[in-house]
Amino acid sequence: MKSMSGSTLGKLLPLGALALAALLTPSPARACGGFFCSATNPVNQAAERIIFAKNADATVTAVIEIQYQGPSTNFSWLLPISSVPMGDQIAVASNVAFQRLQQATNPQYNLTVRVEGTCDQRPINRNGGLTAANGPGLNLGGSLDDASHGGVTVEASGIVGSFEWTVISLDPKLASPADAAVQWLGDNGYDVPAGAPGLLGPYLEDGSYLLALRLKKGADVGSIRPIVLTYDADKPMIPIKLTAVAANDDMGVMAWLLGDARAVPKNYNALELNEARINWFSASANYNQVVSQAADDAGGQGFVTEQAGPTSALGNVVWQPYEEEQWQQIRASNGAPLFKQAFGLVGQFDGFWDVVNEHALLPAGVTLEQLKQCVYCNEDPQLDSTFVFALETNVVQPVRLVQDLIKAHPQITRLYTTMSAAEMTVDPVFTFNPDLRAVSNIHTAERVIECSAGYYQEEAPWRIELPQGGVIRGTPTDVGNWPTSFASQPANRLITRQGESGDGKVLEDNTDEISTDVANYSASVKAPPKHTTSSDSFGCNISHGPGSGGWWFASLGLMLSLGRRRRR
Repeated sequence: MKSMSGSTLGKLLPLGALALAALLTPSPARACGGFFCSATNPVNQAAERIIFAKNADATVTAVIEIQYQGPSTNFSWLLPISSVPMGDQIAVASNVAFQRLQQATNPQYNLTVRVEGTCDQRPINRNGGLTAANGPGLNLGGSLDDASHGGVTVEASGIVGSFEWTVISLDPKLASPADAAVQWLGDNGYDVPAGAPGLLGPYLEDGSYLLALRLKKGADVGSIRPIVLTYDADKPMIPIKLTAVAANDDMGVMAWLLGDARAVPKNYNALELNEARINWFSASANYNQVVSQAADDAGGQGFVTEQAGPTSALGNVVWQPYEEEQWQQIRASNGAPLFKQAFGLVGQFDGFWDVVNEHALLPAGVTLEQLKQCVYCNEDPQLDSTFVFALETNVVQPVRLVQDLIKAHPQITRLYTTMSAAEMTVDPVFTFNPDLRAVSNIHTAERVIECSAGYYQEEAPWRIELPQGGVIRGTPTDVGNWPTSFASQPANRLITRQGESGDGKVLEDNTDEISTDVANYSASVKAPPKHTTSSDSFGCNISHGPGSGGWWFASLGLMLSLGRRRRR
């Protein structure tokens, strides 16, 4: 593999004043990250998920998922932002929206099967017709002081969902704005770790505001939901440097970007995976490992484009028409819907049980936890007149909001990488490039079974033709096993630096090295021995040749496995 030099990796575009957690300055916007909590109650950030939408009015809307484990009293979330959001520019979204969008855009590696030529036919097949099986498809306001205090000014505050939020500004004349901010946060009941001033400093010294969120009294960690912010910004940006406080090794970072064209990382590398490294028999077994190595090979600062194309393909994946129809029927019940009807539609959505807790009188002797465990074994609670309105505001609209955001923009791009804390030294900035082609999240390779005289179908050699080019040869005993030698190949086929036009600059091209290695491997694969025609008194084959029995039982196991998967 041709390695990238340190000087090449170091030539990153200057970011200027970047704020943290995820969003915003009038130029680069910052988005997700920026979690602070007690050192004894660490944040769990196994993955970051963010949706950015570049709007026509020079603003960016960001939907930011918050992941937290620990006592509700210790929850604090801090986000440097470039402008003060008004009441209609901050809202809650739903984890359901992230789950549905991710499922619809997940990479899929499908291995189809085609038979070429003619294999021998068994005299009698007593095994239920089992022959070579196809490879599986893989899918992959509150009590805060409003006045200026110690150089800190409260610019806005309010309540959204189960959060209390406050935006503060810092006097530019302060010697250390970060120290002043941390002092103010501590005085007002926020749990902030000792290292916060050093991380917040670069953002606050650049003039960013600071958005602080905490759970309102009585709320628990189950009420934590994604936050939606709209702010003045030119380009989306993830303030990843703050995320390093609580990042796991190889933490996933997944971003969807909505705009008029395909999105690209402006100051990170663009990575195209070497698909020969993917285990096409079971892509989920090593896909994330390949992405992690690809990112490491790019100095820990690169994104894979997993999907890019029109949003019309995702028109109803987050909130579907039948759900809207059923919801309108519930609304038309004039405030007295059947509780189980509402539960059946949105009972698994964020905020449902918070609404029940506040707007329903539980049956005598039944606790909320008992009702959650068995809705259909208990009487319906008595619902107050605002129950339907509360469901609309706190449960349905947060899901619908994300779907409307998708529909309002013609193009969507999904980018993914993994990073460790030591690699989170530069905040990734994103821009849009209309010259780049669409990228499908569906990848299909074909396994061709090479039939000829002397082979039953399950005994014949085969080859896999990869979409990027190249042929991988194998025998029946290789089915289900990806060549272990491929693990030494480069994880990236291409590493490029992309901008707002053109195809970008190629920094590393491993195509020839990969093609040579695949060809050499295939040339080393020996054809399996042909069978002998021996059969028992029932006409069943006895001698299939070396290795064929293993494939026969592997086929059965695969088919049973697929059957179980379907029943789920």
